[in-house]
Amino acid sequence: MHSFLLVAGDNIHDQLAPFSDHLEVDPYETFLSDEDIKSMADHYGVPVTDLGTLATKMQDWRNDEGFVRDGRLGYISTYNPRGRHDWYQIGGAWANALKLRQPRKRRLFGIIPVGTTLRATTATKCEIDQQALLANPPTSLLFNGEWFASPIYPYSDEADAKWRAEFAEHFARIPDDILLTVVDLHS
Repeated sequence: MHSFLLVAGDNIHDQLAPFSDHLEVDPYETFLSDEDIKSMADHYGVPVTDLGTLATKMQDWRNDEGFVRDGRLGYISTYNPRGRHDWYQIGGAWANALKLRQPRKRRLFGIIPVGTTLRATTATKCEIDQQALLANPPTSLLFNGEWFASPIYPYSDEADAKWRAEFAEHFARIPDDILLTVVDLHS
């Protein structure tokens, strides 16, 4: 699924690295919910009470080592629990999504002037039409190492209004001279 991420600050690649699905972390244990155990048991045709057999199926189920501890079924993972994307592209489907307050000169190959534009993929906060952005905020915001995201499901007018208010609150904390970059995020 593609989504529109707005990154505040420099070093886009460094800021996004901790949120990569491909980043392996130190092994940690996670226990399955009753609902997940039932789903797994139904899939393999095993009683939900046969946790030992389900633990042996965990490698096939989610590519992680399974275990049973204190009557609970779990797995050991190195998957990044902060993972938010498997790849991204600066601009991408949302290239030039930032509406500028003033026209900006466009240059072909960074050298030859070819007119002006009122749209950009990167701009400082003070250069953009902030009301336009607040009226139609991105799906997510990355600022100071913190990831803020709108709800995906279930989505409603109430959830949309809540995200707009939350985004506006976080956006207000960004200094005017900070560079904003539009990122097409895939997860």
